Amino acid sequence: MRKFFDVHHCTNVNSPESEFDLDAGLGLCFEFDYPDRPGLELMRATKERLPHVPILMITTHHSERLAVWAYRNRVFDFLVKPITDDDVLRCYELLSAIQNIDAQNKRPILNFRSRIPSEIPVGQRLAHKRLSPALRFVEKNFRGKIRNADVAELCDMSQYHFSHEFTETFSLTFQEYVLRYRVFQACTELQHPNVAVANVAYSVGFNDPSYFARVFRRYIGCSPTEYGAAANQPGQAMRLEDIARKLELTGLESASVDRRQFDRRIANINDPGTLR
Repeated sequence: MRKFFDVHHCTNVNSPESEFDLDAGLGLCFEFDYPDRPGLELMRATKERLPHVPILMITTHHSERLAVWAYRNRVFDFLVKPITDDDVLRCYELLSAIQNIDAQNKRPILNFRSRIPSEIPVGQRLAHKRLSPALRFVEKNFRGKIRNADVAELCDMSQYHFSHEFTETFSLTFQEYVLRYRVFQACTELQHPNVAVANVAYSVGFNDPSYFARVFRRYIGCSPTEYGAAANQPGQAMRLEDIARKLELTGLESASVDRRQFDRRIANINDPGTLR
């Protein structure tokens, strides 16, 4: 894009006109990896509020219904990634021509709202499904070493894309999620009487019991020893649902995945000599 356009990123997506002189630019660009309803509603509302400003839509996800919806809502052009230089040059030339002849101002504006295709997810449901293999991998492998590179591969993403999407979807980093999940599992094990804290630490994937104790206190508000003692007193134990809520793990359950494919790819990760 930067080869042909002078691109400026908007920090206030709800009101780009408050940041930029839109009359001085060629138009607005909305770029999506996988569009969701709030994002499409924002784009449509922007077009309704600024009917004479051309809007370019770029997306990774493509469907015929999404493209039809975009054009019905007066999107200037609809591009699917990866984008070629020819695509961008064509947009640039046409936008320049529109600006030169002021075509947008000579065309009547229709007040028409078409329905967003039903296949477009509400909120981040689609992102959650794409990240589900990562959640399931943690469930099955939290006792051992977990590398972002392996989990990103399970999700068919680059490490950068995976880390960005996980944080964007769940409001915490992947390694932070792994820590919280291990603490949750530690809470379940500490509810058994006479269990050694060090053994629990090693069991749930920590290499250093002292570090485990610090992390545990940060999230639960007491030491593992104090928690274990309270858990074995009648009426004193925290319910596991409350612990999950305290750790903000509720709603992060893994969605359905292809079990056979998932298990096969896990085996590839655990056996580096296997062809992938």
